[in-house]
Amino acid sequence: MKRQQSGFTIVELITVVIVIGILASISVFGFRSWRTSVATTEIKNELVNASSAIKMYRNISGAYPAALSSVPYISSASVSLTYTLRGGGGSYCLNAGSVTVTTAPHYYVDTNVSLTPTTTVCS
Repeated sequence: MKRQQSGFTIVELITVVIVIGILASISVFGFRSWRTSVATTEIKNELVNASSAIKMYRNISGAYPAALSSVPYISSASVSLTYTLRGGGGSYCLNAGSVTVTTAPHYYVDTNVSLTPTTTVCS
C-alpha cells in the first residue's frame, strides 16, 4: 500500500515567495510614484494660491508686498514656500518644494515670465 504525503514541495514554496516578492516590489515603486505625483500637485496648488493672494494684495494696495507674511495667506505645512521681491518691487519670484517628499521637483512662479508654475528657475 502506497502512503500519500501531504504538504507543499520546496519548489512550490519558492515559487510563491518569488511571486509575492515581485508583487511587493511593483507596489513599492507604484507608491513612490504616487507620492511624488501628490506632492507635485500640492506644490503647484500652493503656488497658484499664493500668487492669487499676492495679486489680490497688489490690486488693493497698488504694490507687491515686501514679505509674504503681509499677505492674508496661510501656507501648507507640507510645502516650503519662498517669496522674493525683485526689481524695486516691480516683480516677484515664488519658489516651492515639498517638505515631506524630497524627490518631488521644485516649482517656481516668475512674474517676469508667467504666473503658471514651472520647473524653470526664476531669472
